[in-house]
Amino acid sequence: MKVLASDFDLTLYVEDKEIVKKNIAAISKFMKYGNIFCIITGRSYSNIKVLLNEYKIPYHYLICQDGAKIFDSMDYCFSTEYLSREKIEKIIPVMKKYSFEYYLDDGYNETTNMDDCVKVVGIINDREEDAKKVVEELRDLGFYAYLSTYYINVVDSSVNKSVALEKVLVHADCYKDDLYVIGDSVNDLEMLTTFQGAIMKNHSVELDKLNKKSYDTLYEYIEELEKN
Repeated sequence: MKVLASDFDLTLYVEDKEIVKKNIAAISKFMKYGNIFCIITGRSYSNIKVLLNEYKIPYHYLICQDGAKIFDSMDYCFSTEYLSREKIEKIIPVMKKYSFEYYLDDGYNETTNMDDCVKVVGIINDREEDAKKVVEELRDLGFYAYLSTYYINVVDSSVNKSVALEKVLVHADCYKDDLYVIGDSVNDLEMLTTFQGAIMKNHSVELDKLNKKSYDTLYEYIEELEKN
């Protein structure tokens, strides 16, 4: 049995919807043969669930908010890592210093409740250079922070995709050698460094330093896994 954890955006879910269909067919076949499939994303549960339902994408585990929330196949959340009020009160002044709009996310929706927040999200609005400064300052303060296409993403220092996958392995009663990962972006770096796997051919420059084979599509990687 193998366990495959795939990033969502630009890995499983891409612009070419014919490729998406082929990815889903490959995932279904992979699972049919008794393997475990996990989706791992920076998106919130509510945000990604719309697409998962629309495209009928199957999974055994769904990891959201870069690992702050982990769901099983029945969408029961068995792991949540909150940002404490004290930590949020350190993040907000940095956002305000550079005049970035931001919101708190509870893993499902925007929230005003600091005691139920797993992620702080800043809106870049074409101000990438200032956004990079925000990320640097937040990392200096000990947070896990990175830029995606439109957002500044900030979670607790205890959260990243690698840590979340360790929890999944325990929950699924599997071993590290069973797990394979694939992704394309900077928030995939930790899991790609920790576990065996591959990167998408079109990937962030931060992943260039990894000694990983690259693939044009997720389904091609799954087909390769099934041969071994």
